[in-house]
Amino acid sequence: MHPEEFREMQAIEESHFWFAGKRLLLHALLDRAGGARGRMLDVGCGTGGILLSLAGDADVVGLDSDALPLRFCRDKGLREVVQGSALALPFADGSFDACVTFDVLEHVDDERLLLGELRRVLRPGGRAVISVPAFRALWSQHDETFQHRRRYRQSELLARVREAGFAIEWSSYTNFFVFPPALVWRVLRRWARIAPGMRTDFFVPPRIVNRALIFAYWCEAQLLRRVRLPFGVSAACVARRV
Repeated sequence: MHPEEFREMQAIEESHFWFAGKRLLLHALLDRAGGARGRMLDVGCGTGGILLSLAGDADVVGLDSDALPLRFCRDKGLREVVQGSALALPFADGSFDACVTFDVLEHVDDERLLLGELRRVLRPGGRAVISVPAFRALWSQHDETFQHRRRYRQSELLARVREAGFAIEWSSYTNFFVFPPALVWRVLRRWARIAPGMRTDFFVPPRIVNRALIFAYWCEAQLLRRVRLPFGVSAACVARRV
């Protein structure tokens, strides 16, 4: 990622609906994995929003390949953050009870290396919570800016995770309620060339709209604790090391 994107993320991460929603969905997925507890690793921790949301429940470590977001993490009081590659995690075998990796797998050329590293640093029976962007039809300038290699269907994600030696415990599409407007927006941007100067989709909506969208994510988080969702902007799974 470019420094501009990290600075934008840092500025809006606390209150923006997308990041607030991501944290709500993460905790719903962690409930499927038995809760946030023990020693946990956030691979691709960025500017630290997820780390902060987990810090009260588990012993969390953040890893990112860039120095700038880790500086933002330390500014927030997060000290256990490490610069390193997700393809060669600087941790001993079996170091963690759980790993979280949100919007990371799509950045690497060889998913097998990253998933193999997740499996290596997890203890036997440890769980990985993985989320990736879904559906090629949603490809946009946003993906180009964030240097994505691909978007996934749920079946593709699960196949890659199983091949790496995990058992799938639960899976679903996520970011369900924002899927219809996201699809319309991205198709319009691609074919009608709307907002050609926007590098990402992280616009800041009016406060009342932002609050309404956070409430929609809260509702989705409740649904995820009960059912699988048939489509969404992202695909996610809870996987156990076997």
